[in-house]
Amino acid sequence: MCLLLAGCTQSSVRLDTDGQPDWIHGRPSDYPDSSYLSATGSASKVEMAKDRALANLAKIFELQVREDSTTTQDVQTHKSDGIESVQASARIASTVNVYTSKLINGARIAEQWQHPADLTHYALAVLDRAQAGNNVRGEIDRLDREIAFTMANAETQANDLKKVAALQSAILMQTERNTLQKTLKILDLEGRGKPSSWNLAGMKAQQLRSLQALNMRAIVLGDSVGELDELIQGAMATAGFQSVSGEQAYTISASMETQEALRKQGWYWLRGTLKLRLVDPEGVVLGNKSWPLKVSSQQKNQLYQRMQDEVDKKLKSELKSTILGFATGEA
Repeated sequence: MCLLLAGCTQSSVRLDTDGQPDWIHGRPSDYPDSSYLSATGSASKVEMAKDRALANLAKIFELQVREDSTTTQDVQTHKSDGIESVQASARIASTVNVYTSKLINGARIAEQWQHPADLTHYALAVLDRAQAGNNVRGEIDRLDREIAFTMANAETQANDLKKVAALQSAILMQTERNTLQKTLKILDLEGRGKPSSWNLAGMKAQQLRSLQALNMRAIVLGDSVGELDELIQGAMATAGFQSVSGEQAYTISASMETQEALRKQGWYWLRGTLKLRLVDPEGVVLGNKSWPLKVSSQQKNQLYQRMQDEVDKKLKSELKSTILGFATGEA
């Protein structure tokens, strides 16, 4: 975790009756909980003690925000050796780490102490609640303005695909905003933070309705591994696209081309390229994208099944963002 310190100072140390600073085993009297968040760290080296104190301060946010976010997960299905399974990945973890790193830019090492007997170094890290809270509120205000603008654009957007893309952008910003709100509630002594005027579940429901109103079809232009048509239909369902027939629809063209399998050091290797193209109902190409894929196995007859598994995972994780990226020119 990357932590930038605003400053490093030492104040007068208040000692307990046993000769240790009061913050070693309790609340620091010079940094009351009403104004500061604090954490301590200890180590045989002074710099390591400082790093641990800052890391422990960061954990206050990471653990509590994750605790409140256990239902915020990405659920995906994929095939492995022909068996379909469901995986839930808590993407909130990386988001929390990013915001925590930004947030504690204002943290500092307020006090240090070394035990005279065992020479262990101790450090106290503190974060001013008011200063950090103002920083978070400023970021929330920025997101609120952008969300309002994007939602207004979605409401007036005549192009169905661009409307879905605008809603996706708003959903991502609202997800960030919700994470910041949970962080602000930790800093806010009243635990209120700054409630949002937008509801994430409502935004997702609105996007799902727009997705289902889209006319979308898929065609396979080439398939050297097999079952590509089934895989792309499954990915479309996962993304929320409703598959239709007929030419008056957006068309996703897919192809999968592989090279000859190679044997190296007892392993068989298979390389290939997955390609997607999106064409609008008027025949205009909106975008092209390709992904290089590679699988290996000690059994040559397992290569194509494993490549199918890789194609399945790639389509289910990338199809929606790729199609919406074509709509906005960002893919």
